[in-house]
Amino acid sequence: MPHTPCGQLHWTEATCDTATQTVVLLHGLGGDAGFWANEQQALARHFRVLALDMRGSGRSAACSGPLSIEDLAADVVTVLDAAGVESAHVVGFSMGGLVAQALAVTFPQRVSRLVLAATFATTNVQARHFLKAVASVYRNDASARLMYDLIVPWLFSLPFLSDERAAPFLSYPEDGADDQSREDWLCLLDADLAFDGRDRLASIRTPTLVLAGADDALAPPSDAEQLARGIEGAVLRVIPGGHLFNIESADAFERELLGFFQAHTD
Repeated sequence: MPHTPCGQLHWTEATCDTATQTVVLLHGLGGDAGFWANEQQALARHFRVLALDMRGSGRSAACSGPLSIEDLAADVVTVLDAAGVESAHVVGFSMGGLVAQALAVTFPQRVSRLVLAATFATTNVQARHFLKAVASVYRNDASARLMYDLIVPWLFSLPFLSDERAAPFLSYPEDGADDQSREDWLCLLDADLAFDGRDRLASIRTPTLVLAGADDALAPPSDAEQLARGIEGAVLRVIPGGHLFNIESADAFERELLGFFQAHTD
């Protein structure tokens, strides 16, 4: 695993014998490479697939101080270099979509195709108020369990929350899978809230697919529409579900990814 001045970066990898192109998967706030387990398995039938633990997440180094979304984008380049990848299809989900935007702006030669899922150019007013309130609760020594209970209802649509399929996601993971430190979560949230990529969207020339959840309360379709309007030639698709529509509509999400990447196979 590569080292940066801020510590080690970790990723998981899956592939097939016929893979000639690479896909990089960037998770959102509070996630890690494991967020992509199903998508990584599906995409690895066709591509080499790298799922990163971004700094402050999973098995990568903790945040050593304040950082920016651009710092996280530079970390992705470090991983690409270590993996011997010149350019890749990049999928960014939620906060990972901010990192993907910064990557496409700052290192355009490293991004061959771009997917921005459940994300935004800047945090909208409603989501900003919610996230700041959640951060305040966390800074006042709320437990990880309480934080989980506060956030989960915002991640799914009402129909899904009313369905038995939601049951596994409504209880705090007792196995300790959610082991991100309070300091790292808050550091990454600060980077998320500070990001404003609206003025840079026009500089993204990479073929881009924008995906939104029809009932996403954190990054609603209007956020996706702003991205698609700002990036020349971007394609917008709205998928049934809330913020985590990759869980609610997993098959549709994977079809969109595969269709977009395979339509642009060199």
